[in-house]
Amino acid sequence: MFYILFFLSCMITVEDTRDRTAITFEQAETSKAISCRTPLQSSGKILVMSKGTMLGHGSGNYFKSGKYKFILTAAHVINHPYETYILDGDELINLKPIHIDPIRDLAILVTEKELSTIKAKSFRVNRSNDLTGKTIYYAGFPQDLGKSLFKGFVSKDTNYKLLVQSFALPGSSGSVVFDFWGRAIGVLSAVSVGMSSVNPFPELVETAVHVQKIQDYDHDFIKGLFVDDKGTL
Repeated sequence: MFYILFFLSCMITVEDTRDRTAITFEQAETSKAISCRTPLQSSGKILVMSKGTMLGHGSGNYFKSGKYKFILTAAHVINHPYETYILDGDELINLKPIHIDPIRDLAILVTEKELSTIKAKSFRVNRSNDLTGKTIYYAGFPQDLGKSLFKGFVSKDTNYKLLVQSFALPGSSGSVVFDFWGRAIGVLSAVSVGMSSVNPFPELVETAVHVQKIQDYDHDFIKGLFVDDKGTL
């Protein structure tokens, strides 16, 4: 079998004594809060529209770096001639790209006004040289499932890309992948498509998820984008 790219819980142990049980549950809830809060609260659904008709959607996350606030997503989600919005509660907010890197499939956008339902999280990046085996989390909007949280681990780490064992479907593209402490690692770019000699039709391999790393995106880089754009929020 070969692959081509297709672009698009916290366990607890209960002890016998009442005190130890309470401590175990408390630790589990704290763990869940640390690992899940940032991806869930910052995740937004990005809509591609033409004359009021929705053509498709992707995902992205809302960040702040100093006084600058922005959306980080995949380039292929927004690199098209159509209108792009993010759904903030029941309101559609227009998005303007200030950085598009089609080669690395990364994009940064600004909103026409500050978002209220989607929470901007501090932009902290995990710059580790080897993330193989590390647990990751992301929240996105796969197909028609609504906002969903996923957990996985890094199977392979190269200079600019990760292969993650998790789950994704079309619509998840653009979701930012985080480590346990809420530091951004990269942006979900693709799932794999498998072909085999026994099946003439391509099949999505939803558990083989490709992520573009952002280890070189820092505050100075973000600030430079806003200065070049000659407009800040």
